[in-house]
Amino acid sequence: MPYLIGLDIGTSSVKGVLMTEQGIIAEKAREGFTYDRRPDGTVEIGARAYLESCVKALRALAAAAGNEKILGICASSASGNLLFADSNGRALSPIINWQDGRVRDEARRVLGDIDTGLLYRRTGWPFDFRTFPLAQLCRIREQSPGLLSGDNIICMSTEYLYHALTGRWGISASAGTPFYLIDQQTGEYIPELLASLGIRKEQLPPVLPCGSVLGEVLPGAAAEYGLPAGIPVILGSFDHPSAARGAGVLKEGEMLLSCGTSWVGFFPCRSRERLVSGGLLIDPFLAPDGCWAGMVSAASLSNNIEKYVKRYIDRSGDSYRTLSSLAAGCAAGAGGLMICPADEPDDGLTEGFSREQIARAIMEGTVRLFKDQLARAEKAGIRAERAVMVGGPSEDPLWARIIEDICGFPVRTDGDAHAGARGAAVLAGIGTGVYRDETHAQECIRRQQPEQETQNV
Repeated sequence: MPYLIGLDIGTSSVKGVLMTEQGIIAEKAREGFTYDRRPDGTVEIGARAYLESCVKALRALAAAAGNEKILGICASSASGNLLFADSNGRALSPIINWQDGRVRDEARRVLGDIDTGLLYRRTGWPFDFRTFPLAQLCRIREQSPGLLSGDNIICMSTEYLYHALTGRWGISASAGTPFYLIDQQTGEYIPELLASLGIRKEQLPPVLPCGSVLGEVLPGAAAEYGLPAGIPVILGSFDHPSAARGAGVLKEGEMLLSCGTSWVGFFPCRSRERLVSGGLLIDPFLAPDGCWAGMVSAASLSNNIEKYVKRYIDRSGDSYRTLSSLAAGCAAGAGGLMICPADEPDDGLTEGFSREQIARAIMEGTVRLFKDQLARAEKAGIRAERAVMVGGPSEDPLWARIIEDICGFPVRTDGDAHAGARGAAVLAGIGTGVYRDETHAQECIRRQQPEQETQNV
């Protein structure tokens, strides 16, 4: 039975799946990243350490395939992590994480009176002058200009992994959105930005369609990393559109609710202009033939939840299970207690309420915060008629019920934190001809679902 491998490279870890053509997950893998965080705002990881974590996950999945053929490998990622390499692909710097906080006024000086509204229209993401590769490139322009010179390659971490495997550079417009250098509608680098930074297009990975075969795992890479040689390597997407592919959220009116560090609502939408008018984060997704997609985010919700849980519910490692168990014993409305997890805990607010009521109020308050973000999309006429929930909280049906009650649309739970990796495996299948497109992939997977459900009973 042949397999597809999909990776979802996040901020804290890389998750991977070994998947059959019918969508059955035969093996999962997960490897963490360890960052160097310093008081000056530095957030970096060594290029070699990053590569070793990714390759370790790939190696475990390849080993699980045994003697069966691996049809293709694809990696989707959150990315936004900057790296410099020489013309042979050897890293010249650590990987600068998107959270790195060393940029001060450099971006404003280097970019001058840049029209940020026009930049948003072209790149699909608002620019804050402080984070992500464009801001970091401005800092490098002033502090270490030698890194931008000559034949040095300027890329992000996922493209570095691709090159390590295939010896080739490439990036999709979706994965490249947090680069802030690519015009989403033309798929070309923005020449005015390159001129401001003093870099040439030839120093950047070529922009290719999402799902393109970039190359194959080279014999040298196979020997070095312990992987089979000759496996096609396919360009992936940004992480949330990858999860949408994995969960089958492909049409307007549907929403992917991805519950990780932040809660992100991902909306397929045929009109990019509507997404622009709402100020949403934009991904090319299935364009030009299908939908674009917009994203709204309730940032750092999991951190806010954890703060309240540790104060009022449980300090053990299983605190979230305790939260849900207690909340299940309380009726909707939490006895009138209203908690906003974004606020600092207030013991006076919770005084006189039971742990069950506090637990329910934490969960309901979390969902209300997310609903506030949905209102941004609704102002632009973008509404969810139904949603698919992925990530850790999707494993708990109470979360889905509370979302349905407060937000007013049905929620299907995927029950899996590996939806992004599954979507990357779908892209691997598209790139290698297993599937015609995302819709065909879902048809193949859904035909298998009744059998899977029977086996799981």
